[in-house]
Amino acid sequence: MKARFFYVICSLVLLATACLIYGFYIEPRRLVLRTVDIESASYKGTPLKIAFVSDIHIGGAPIFSEKVNHIVESVNAQSPDIIMLGGDYINGHTERRHHTSAFNSEIEKGLLELENLTSKYGVYSVIGNHDRWYDAEWTAQYLNQLNINVLENQAYNLGALCIVGLSDFDTAQPSPEAFNGCMENAVPLVLTHSPDAFRYLRSDTALALAGHTHGGQINLPLIGRRVTATEAGKPLAYGVKLVNETPVFITAGIGTSILSARFRAPPEIVIINLQ
Repeated sequence: MKARFFYVICSLVLLATACLIYGFYIEPRRLVLRTVDIESASYKGTPLKIAFVSDIHIGGAPIFSEKVNHIVESVNAQSPDIIMLGGDYINGHTERRHHTSAFNSEIEKGLLELENLTSKYGVYSVIGNHDRWYDAEWTAQYLNQLNINVLENQAYNLGALCIVGLSDFDTAQPSPEAFNGCMENAVPLVLTHSPDAFRYLRSDTALALAGHTHGGQINLPLIGRRVTATEAGKPLAYGVKLVNETPVFITAGIGTSILSARFRAPPEIVIINLQ
């Protein structure tokens, strides 16, 4: 009886150790390419291949400029029509002026890699909560200099589509007035950082994209994706969902926050085939 109990305890300790090693050192360094097909009732244009990347968290282990270069190469290899970046390019909660010059230099090097992103119709982005804590104005200006269109409560008309960027729900204020910039008959394709902003979607939105949740980051069996840092919680933690009949997608993103670990929520680049 004692021997059996000893073996059970040893097995549990080994299992826990293996999970910790995997969660802290293996899964955060993976990069999954996920393909999703989405049919939209309101979009009548030609099929679009959208590359969606969010929550890179440059400066947080293990995300440095070399990893961003790998992300960029992986995205470009898919030859997307449009590239969407969902915010939180930068890691941490500290203002830029309080960081060391070495950290700020690493941030600039990592962001500079994003300049190499290429697609048929351009690269579009929003600002995340971590970017705003770091320096939202600096981040937006830097990205714009890299030919990345930053849309903060703004719209960009692109033929039959109108790309609408809604500001972050937690650290700014998403504004439905952003849709006023859409030309008549142009269908909105919405990009925002947090799925909490989905409450502002226009009824004819073709698709809405968000990150922020990291897919729960730690996705435990039976418990699921508990920690999302959103009001919406588990229902909008990850994947393809419907919000008032509008298709939305929430990505697990790439980096980590608070805890430098992931479990059953691997870093991902998402290719969405919209039709």
